[in-house]
Amino acid sequence: MEKTDRIWTLPNLLTFLRLLFLAPILLFLAKGQRLPAVGFIFLGITSDFFDGIIARRFNQSSDLGRMMDPLVDKLNILAVGLLMILSPLYRFPLWYFLFLVVRELAVLVCGLLVARKRKIVLEANKPGKRSAFFTGVCVLLYILGWEPYTWISLWIAFGLALYSTWTYLKVFLKQVKEK
Repeated sequence: MEKTDRIWTLPNLLTFLRLLFLAPILLFLAKGQRLPAVGFIFLGITSDFFDGIIARRFNQSSDLGRMMDPLVDKLNILAVGLLMILSPLYRFPLWYFLFLVVRELAVLVCGLLVARKRKIVLEANKPGKRSAFFTGVCVLLYILGWEPYTWISLWIAFGLALYSTWTYLKVFLKQVKEK
């Protein structure tokens, strides 16, 4: 896949748009208006889906996009998770939120170390993408209050997050050890 160093590409604009969706999502969730929040979340999911397709199909992949896309995803999940912990309207598990914060910080720090040492930006791998997807599903189910599916999705997301953390750690260690 070719990459471009351009900043103003359609995939990058879609990623930025997804970041802008965070404000109405948080506002609606804080007011207990679950369905409008879910509507904006689905707009974000759709833009996330299309930014990747457009980047690959039209050779608009960029280092900025490779960094921004997962960062925006993580920011959205963590911000929504924090709101759901602080609000009495949702019962999102604190332990899982804390796990996500530690995991995402570890992956971010390792990625920055690789970028600094190797001058490359690593792409998300398949286990990481699956983990992010199921974490998003888990958050959506908690927003909607669909039990017992919340707990089922939580444990699937947790298992995938553990596995993807392991795979990222192996990639990071390999990249750091290479000359």
